[in-house]
Amino acid sequence: MGAIKTMKEVESALPQKKEINYIRALDKDGNPILINKEDLAQVVGELIPIATLNNNGLWDKKMTPRLVNYKSRFMVVKNVCVVNLLVSTRHAYATDNILAVVQVIYGMADDIFSVRYHYLLPKKHEAVFINLKYKKTEDKYLNLYIDSNDPVISILSVSDISCVELLDEPISEFPQDAIDAVEV
Repeated sequence: MGAIKTMKEVESALPQKKEINYIRALDKDGNPILINKEDLAQVVGELIPIATLNNNGLWDKKMTPRLVNYKSRFMVVKNVCVVNLLVSTRHAYATDNILAVVQVIYGMADDIFSVRYHYLLPKKHEAVFINLKYKKTEDKYLNLYIDSNDPVISILSVSDISCVELLDEPISEFPQDAIDAVEV
């Protein structure tokens, strides 16, 4: 057998394994180094962008579907924006669950804010409901509240997560001065 002459031949002679602790790499000066797989995963993860309408990438963890208590302050809108949400219920006793799109408009002026919703699936069962309310706070945020007779409410999608904070703060009652969202 002849001597191995090229790097390609050396690499092709190495065994392939799935259980590894370190990977050989080059530093910025071209010197060989070993990097453990956890550090490599962190470096590669930081290079992968978050998916947006303009960029391919991975979802931000804030964009995964969330479960919310049946009566809670579920969102705070912190910036001027228009946000669309997809809200779903999962009743065990009624086959006609709710799927609704919610639009939150929050503008610069004190009088430009509203919350509207529309049932995407026709509501056939009167025992199934969601109730949405909102309130502008002293610190200029917009609190969104939800109530349902379903113990499981899912926020399936948020169009612009950058201007909202998703919460799940149980409440016993809506604030007195909360405004009803408008069904359209």
